[in-house]
Amino acid sequence: MDYDASKPRGFSGKIGLARRDITPPIGIYSRCWGAANFDCATAIHHPFTVTAQVVEAEDDLGPFVLMAFDGFVWSDPNDEWLCREAVIKHLKTAVSRVIISISHTHAGVQLTRDNKDKPGGEYIEPYIQTLKNEFVAAAQEAKENCREANLDWLVSHCDLATNRDFKDPQDERFVVGFNPDKKTDDTVLIGRVSDSAGELFAVIVNYACHPTTLAWENTQLSPDYVAALRLTVENQYPDALCMFLIGACGDLAPAQQYVGDVAVADRHGRRLAYAVLQGLESLPPAQKLFLREIKESGAPLAVWDSEAVCFPRNTQALKCAAPIKIKDEWLDIAAIEQELEACSDRVLQERLLRKLRVRKSLENAEDFTLDTWVWRLGEMIIVGSSAEHYSYLQVTLRQEFPELPILVLNLINGANGYLPEKELYEHNIYSVWQTPFAQGGLESMKATMLEKINILLLETM
Repeated sequence: MDYDASKPRGFSGKIGLARRDITPPIGIYSRCWGAANFDCATAIHHPFTVTAQVVEAEDDLGPFVLMAFDGFVWSDPNDEWLCREAVIKHLKTAVSRVIISISHTHAGVQLTRDNKDKPGGEYIEPYIQTLKNEFVAAAQEAKENCREANLDWLVSHCDLATNRDFKDPQDERFVVGFNPDKKTDDTVLIGRVSDSAGELFAVIVNYACHPTTLAWENTQLSPDYVAALRLTVENQYPDALCMFLIGACGDLAPAQQYVGDVAVADRHGRRLAYAVLQGLESLPPAQKLFLREIKESGAPLAVWDSEAVCFPRNTQALKCAAPIKIKDEWLDIAAIEQELEACSDRVLQERLLRKLRVRKSLENAEDFTLDTWVWRLGEMIIVGSSAEHYSYLQVTLRQEFPELPILVLNLINGANGYLPEKELYEHNIYSVWQTPFAQGGLESMKATMLEKINILLLETM
């Protein structure tokens, strides 16, 4: 997106927000790393939260519900659907109009009741029930808080995210860690929600960077850098809620990561927050610059001023299916189960167990399509799926529509696997051998999203 202060982009309508605390209990099974030698959380770094934004639509299909919460990953689609379906039913809205975004902190909890027999596993099912209840409560309160508002967009930049597909010069294999030789997407999209008086009451941050600061040495439950981002922005704007939506970060992560020191995660969050605050300190919300006069002085001076602007109120949502091929070697569930049964290595067991869960979630893998959401709110676009897309997706989609704010979201409404660029399948990269998706899946996803975005744009011209 190319930001032009004389042509701001946004949405006007009834918007409401609310937040709930969803911090997991100490002692819950929280092993998210194969290299970890512990199973259960021993402390809380920062609280976990869910933040809900509701946008009232001017039709009878129900409101738009966008939710962001702190968590690692949905390991079972049934657990995810339990929570999302409750929101859909309670707010009496369409399936296409609910997006629940997980932050993907790797210092969280694997959200699956399958872990009930693990140490601390007895807490998981009650916790998932808590998530369901708090999601509904947050969405309902946000709906009750709806008021006339403007949502406009700014662009900032932050170099926290770096490429994480690194070729080890010693043994020539690809490992997951800081690659200093590849340029990365540093775009930060910032949404400002303000009331009719221009008072800011919400800040939306869309940024692509894996929350993998804290790893196997850390035993605290933590939202990773996202917590310090929220705290820093909300300390500066105490009347506003900060909502974080993770972008297409399949290939992006901090350079300094895999640590046990929570102070590093806080530094990362403040670093991103300062980029957000820089953007927020530009024009007041819902204002645009216009050329007021040419003033003759020692030089002819162009005097620009600001004025309020109203944005379109149209809302549209599509839930569509992107055709994605599955790798042949992923099709046999029995083979994965046999390999897991014969494995005694703790790290490899964790890898195989995750592979098995992902494979089972794919159901009819020979004719698979990946659910994809495409929204239009005024002059903004939101797209996403349950995959972990590489940043290529957000970069190229924004190039197609340089004047529109386009939010690209990973891991919404579930979790399946990585979508790397097709040329990377020639290499033994983690995201390539980990994913169930065959070569070309990311490009197919882009084609589907591009087609649907164009349909929504044409329908409102």
